[in-house]
Amino acid sequence: MQNNDKGGIFEAVSVTSLGEEVYRRLRQAIVDGDLAPGEHLVETALARHMHVSRTPVRDALHQLVAEGLVVSDGVRGLVVARISLENIEHAYVLRESLEGLAARLAAQHQRPDLLRRLQDALRVMEHGRCTAQEFDEAHSCFHDTIAEMSDNPYLIKALADLQGFRTRMVSLDWVAKSRVHVSVPEHRRIFEAIEMRNPTIAEEEAQRHVRTTREGLLNRLQGHAGTHSRAENGL
Repeated sequence: MQNNDKGGIFEAVSVTSLGEEVYRRLRQAIVDGDLAPGEHLVETALARHMHVSRTPVRDALHQLVAEGLVVSDGVRGLVVARISLENIEHAYVLRESLEGLAARLAAQHQRPDLLRRLQDALRVMEHGRCTAQEFDEAHSCFHDTIAEMSDNPYLIKALADLQGFRTRMVSLDWVAKSRVHVSVPEHRRIFEAIEMRNPTIAEEEAQRHVRTTREGLLNRLQGHAGTHSRAENGL
């Protein structure tokens, strides 16, 4: 494993919760693409680059395996999970149900402080001149706040487990930029339904948002794969 421009993951770690910090850095590197799909993850090399023992790295890798961000390929050992159309389909079908339920519960358990946070995140997303990073952070905040407003710890945990996958999708250039002009009004409708304490509409709008995101992503990726296939065959 080469120590080439892997973001901040190879800086020395010196924090109270070493295991959590190692996990956070590795997870973020995968989500951001600094550790690429299919890249071999060698426990000893990671520990050496991060200036830690192998134990926190091993624990972090176990967590990432549980989240589906790291898998065993049966030959080389642990690798960063590849993004397949089948995995995207599975994840978004689950996310559609969970996000819809979270929005329904958020409308029922509405809290003024969380509603303000939701509105602030939406304003950033609606600001045409925000940076890509600002948009992504506001987008994550919006969905995380709805989950928190659901007041269901099991649902919050389930959505948190999917967050890395969601962020990983948004970070791909195939996905986000062409969807922004459609995505922002979708988030506005979700917010308005929660604000009006209408759980049925909130659930429907949240599910519609995830469904259209999934369809757009799959169509885009299938087109991308088709272009490569035609090029390889000289078409």
